[in-house]
Amino acid sequence: MAKIILVSKVVSPTTWQLAHALRTQQHEVTILTSYKEEPLGELHNIQFMAYFKKWNFTEGFKILIGFFGFQPQILHIILEDDRMNKAQILLSTFAKAHPSCVLTTSLLNIRYGLHYKNPVRYLIEQSDIITCPTVEALGQLRGLNVRASSQGRGILPPALDFRDNHLGENSIDDTEVRLSADLNKEDYFVVPFREPRFNPKSGNFQRIQTLAKKYKVVLWGSYSHWSLRERKQFAVWMKDNNLDRRWVMTGPITIQLSKNILKSSKAMILAGQKFTPLEITEYYLRAIQAGSVLILDSRQSGVHADLWKSAVNCWILNQENLLNDLNALLERQDLALPEVLSELHTQNEQLMDSSLNELNRLYNKALSNLR
Repeated sequence: MAKIILVSKVVSPTTWQLAHALRTQQHEVTILTSYKEEPLGELHNIQFMAYFKKWNFTEGFKILIGFFGFQPQILHIILEDDRMNKAQILLSTFAKAHPSCVLTTSLLNIRYGLHYKNPVRYLIEQSDIITCPTVEALGQLRGLNVRASSQGRGILPPALDFRDNHLGENSIDDTEVRLSADLNKEDYFVVPFREPRFNPKSGNFQRIQTLAKKYKVVLWGSYSHWSLRERKQFAVWMKDNNLDRRWVMTGPITIQLSKNILKSSKAMILAGQKFTPLEITEYYLRAIQAGSVLILDSRQSGVHADLWKSAVNCWILNQENLLNDLNALLERQDLALPEVLSELHTQNEQLMDSSLNELNRLYNKALSNLR
């Protein structure tokens, strides 16, 4: 069994579940994180070091002194997106220079691009093991000048965090009570709404209009950042298509109300929107806890790909033929599915097991290459 240090600026559910899974496989695990970060539960013999305040070279050098005594066999850096700080650069340089240490990187989202000025590009090129949340994300690493000819690559999606305190019960105010009561009068879809501006020609707005012709559309989000003119233009655009009574904007709402709205909806529709793997995992979590039907596109279903089965526990539309597939789906009299994913069912599926078993295999292979 190996000595493993997980380096993560925040103690995310992904980091936490990974640490515990590795510990159950008898690895010696240390979490190295930011000052004032807290464990998400019982440590169970995991060493927890909330050390970094600034993540700079000075702090990095200080922690390296301890590394020589600890003699880690695997340094695993977890990045929520493709940015890294000076301390992470220093730690990864140490790991790569150390002949008995395997450098592993988990990149959960590629947001800025792996261009020549991005140090994450060079981290990936130097790493012995790379994991990404989807096959598509791994494909974006093609063309990099990988130094390790035997670099291992695998899939590690963001964790679905079902801890009780994550989506606790909250009271709802009078405005939310009225919204909930109004929605109980008719069938509706829920669509997460994060549009930066009103653009009637965009695919997202065209889909909103298409959906509103079938059922009322609950836009889960806010357009308070829009100008008053844009809000009026959107309202007029919907009215001109005889859809002025077929939509509502929720604005900021409590977790409890969002759960109630999802539970009573015909479906939550994510298809066509661009979400990071972390963002879409959060929507998956909300839908599973509410027992809501999900409509995804083929790209989105690549996150936790083992979970989704089209026409069985979700509906998956072809990303390349999205509007036609959506129109065909809306022709159905009923969107109910044979299986509704529940929290218990999803946890019993042990979604991370196959990914973690593959990661453990990559660890062992990389360690054997060092000998």
